[in-house]
Amino acid sequence: MTTARTAQSHMTDAQIDRAIAAATAGHRMAGMEPSATDIEIGRRQLRGDITGDKAVELAVAAALAEYEAEQPE
Repeated sequence: MTTARTAQSHMTDAQIDRAIAAATAGHRMAGMEPSATDIEIGRRQLRGDITGDKAVELAVAAALAEYEAEQPE
């Protein structure tokens, strides 16, 4: 059985900013600098523009594109 999940946010812009700052700090402490694309995907999810599943899909696609762009020909 498949259930559709609707993206919606109950967070204010200030709460989203704090969540992004916290996630960014955590990633930096782990030695993984988030890209601007990663941060924008996070913002879109937190605003409720996209679902968590869509955020993962976009993040994986962005990571694969970055990896492929860095490979020597």
